[in-house]
Amino acid sequence: MAYKGLPYTVRFIYRLLLITLSFIPYFVGVSSVEAASETIKMIEVNGIHRIDEEEFSDLININTGHVLDRVALRRGIRRAFEKGIFLDIEALSEPYEDGIKLIFIVKEVPVVEKITIEGTSAISSRKIRQIYFFHDGEDFREEYTDRAHNALAAFYRRKGFPDVKVTTGIEHEPGRAGVRIHVIIEEGSPEVIAKVDALPEVRHIMTLAKGSIFDRDEMDKNIRKIKEYYRKNMYLNPVVGPYSFHDGILDVPVETGRRLEMTFHKNFSIAAKKLKKELSLMAEEEITDESISEAADRIKRLYVSEGYYNVQVEAGVEWHEDVIKIDFTISEGEKILLNKILFTGISINPRVLKNIIPLSENKPYNDNLLSDCRESIVNFYNALGYLQADVLSIKKEFLEHRNELNLEIDVEEGQQTTISSISIDGNAHISTMEIIGSLSLKEGSPYNTVDITDARQRLHSLYNRYGYLDAAIELESRIDMNKAFLAFHIEENKQSIIGKIILRGNRKTKAKIIRREITLDEGDPYDYDEITATKQRLYKLGIFNEVSIEALAPGVAVNNEVIRDMLISVKEGKRGTVEFSIGYGDYEQLRGAIDIRYRNIGGYNRQAGFRTEMSSVEKKYIFNFREPWLFNWPDVPLKVYLIREEKRGLNIETREVLYKIDKQSLIVGVEKELHKGLTAGLDYEYSFTDTKDVQEDVILSKEDTGTVGIGSLSPSLYYDSRDDLFDPHSGAFQSVVVKYASSAFLSEIEFIKGSFQSSWYVQLLKHLVFAFSFRGGAGYGFGATEELPLIERFFLGGRSTVRGYKQDALGPKGADDNPTGGNVFALTNWELRYAIGKGFGLVAFIDAGNVWKTIGDVEDSLKYTVGGGLRYGTPIGPLRIDYGHKMNREEGESAGEVHFSFGHAF
Repeated sequence: MAYKGLPYTVRFIYRLLLITLSFIPYFVGVSSVEAASETIKMIEVNGIHRIDEEEFSDLININTGHVLDRVALRRGIRRAFEKGIFLDIEALSEPYEDGIKLIFIVKEVPVVEKITIEGTSAISSRKIRQIYFFHDGEDFREEYTDRAHNALAAFYRRKGFPDVKVTTGIEHEPGRAGVRIHVIIEEGSPEVIAKVDALPEVRHIMTLAKGSIFDRDEMDKNIRKIKEYYRKNMYLNPVVGPYSFHDGILDVPVETGRRLEMTFHKNFSIAAKKLKKELSLMAEEEITDESISEAADRIKRLYVSEGYYNVQVEAGVEWHEDVIKIDFTISEGEKILLNKILFTGISINPRVLKNIIPLSENKPYNDNLLSDCRESIVNFYNALGYLQADVLSIKKEFLEHRNELNLEIDVEEGQQTTISSISIDGNAHISTMEIIGSLSLKEGSPYNTVDITDARQRLHSLYNRYGYLDAAIELESRIDMNKAFLAFHIEENKQSIIGKIILRGNRKTKAKIIRREITLDEGDPYDYDEITATKQRLYKLGIFNEVSIEALAPGVAVNNEVIRDMLISVKEGKRGTVEFSIGYGDYEQLRGAIDIRYRNIGGYNRQAGFRTEMSSVEKKYIFNFREPWLFNWPDVPLKVYLIREEKRGLNIETREVLYKIDKQSLIVGVEKELHKGLTAGLDYEYSFTDTKDVQEDVILSKEDTGTVGIGSLSPSLYYDSRDDLFDPHSGAFQSVVVKYASSAFLSEIEFIKGSFQSSWYVQLLKHLVFAFSFRGGAGYGFGATEELPLIERFFLGGRSTVRGYKQDALGPKGADDNPTGGNVFALTNWELRYAIGKGFGLVAFIDAGNVWKTIGDVEDSLKYTVGGGLRYGTPIGPLRIDYGHKMNREEGESAGEVHFSFGHAF
């Protein structure tokens, strides 16, 4: 075609013109008989590969049996181009039966299926792929081929290969909208540095040296490092470069300028290092009398911020050819403590004002903050409707010893302005009552410009929720005699209705995966609250880095509505991730994990992963798979786990092995969120457990040694309202789990056991959280099973249960005093968590719990421990060290235990 080489936009306009011209005969003198002959009897689509015909037909919105509507056809073609994957769409018609056949000839934007790179030796192909314009799986735009080619050659020349030759071959995949790109690189001989002509300290800083390839990008980094070195060493305006490279000689000239030396005298309270840091910007400036005076003022302001109200700073200067010496002599004076803050002329509680100003009683007095105090008070009064409020004066009264002062702040409140009336006009489709409710303004309340501006925004949001995207809202505010009269003038305009929903950017993700998260449908009014919720659900899938939803303009006006297509654009994230973690626990000692995950398998948001966990007592290998919508049931994920565990039970004092367990498990489960935060689950597990090397006094049943197969069904119920999973400050976590093993589930042993947890978190003060938890469980065997096997028993003691005891040390014990676990346990934990700042926190706790062999052995014999701990926040939860002290210690027991771990105890 003659227009093949034209830009995409020109081709698109040209095609629309052709379509329009082809239909001109139909616009003149079309009779009812002719209209009938234009009935679409068949639609044929040629050249489509990237989406299915059903989605294409939905975008075009032309169906068989309809009379051809050319306006709608043009609109459909424009809509299809919004998808972002078409270069050209041609629509033709020909007679067919007693109507017409509509033929679409589509040319798609090709996708880069594979990039091969040959000839690289000095630079890795991985690096080339990172900087190359095209990438696997992305769109291929032929017009950018030369740019990609030239950019790659320029990159090589910057890296020191001036004679590089880059050849690019493009191979189109027959029958598919895909291309293969072959990049062949002839690197040529590199430019090698034979000599570096520079000062000794410069050569020491540089990463390029004799024998290095002359990499210009690396040289630019070197220049920045050299400048930073001289600035750090207080050279004024150092000039580095411009460098030159000729005949293998790299010349790096440097003019250091004069060096600045600053010394401080009588600075007893603030270290010279901190003072120099405060003045670090001086190294980049010209030294003048004004800059020296400014430096002295900055030192003074620093001292004042620390409470030294009467500080004096003098500067002496010595000018030399190579160095400027500045001596700062500081007279610190005494630190001033702010004793009391008094207010006059106020009618509100002074404690309220004390909480909003940046100064505090019984703290060092910072005179720099007086203007901030004045501004905070005025803004606060303005928010209460006192529009004429002002701070008349702030008086300082020094007490007898001159190291304390009182502040007296004289406030003129003025008259309070209140809202006298709120009127609404222009609203036809939303009731005045609903509008008034959305404003959150009441007659008689203080006049606050911030609240009123927010009210106008809330009214816009209300109209957006109903689909009135073009609503115009003007606010008229009139104040008379301390009375405010508010009038909201509304021009609703037409309601916007959702037309077609267009998806863009989902190269791998199937359209239905996105569409099932969209609760709005074609024909619904635009509801921006629901659109925001849709964005959140799409982000929550974890497969998109970016999500945007917009109403396309122009819309089509129909009666009192405007139909606007909705464009949902997504940017898919990386599908594979690898994570490493390492930690330490007092029981496991050194431990680590590797987690490999692959998301969005097949474009269906399916996930698979492999995780391995290693420590001195346990090795675990986990393969997992997740299907997000089982049988297309909304939000009912299927989870499958294949797990192999190698575990050793240890006596933590002697590190003696009490037993070894090898276990292989298959777990298949589903879960469903019943309500926000409330989730129900059902798991089936079958495991082969091989228990060996068991100490004699730990054996309670015949299943405690040898291999046993256990099949079980586990229903569960969870409620989680915590504000943070790793470090909660409010909310609760509740759970109930039952495990039922029976021969009906192919189990060789039969038992039932259940456990529950109820944990609560309450923020008492800004930095103080009270947390408490109750946990318990019970189990018993039935049929031929007399005792729960070792792997299914409960154990307590250790870093996350009763912290005054060693790991698993509580409860029944064998003849050699080794813990045997039990069928019943009860546990409660109480903590006060206090954040002291900079990531650190303190904890005081009380733990109580015990394990009993059977339900008949339960008695009031809980083991109590009290203690404290230190926390340091990390992205995966706090690093903690706890000491628990036994309250009812028995003879021969230690007084308490120290535990190290990550995460809170509950």
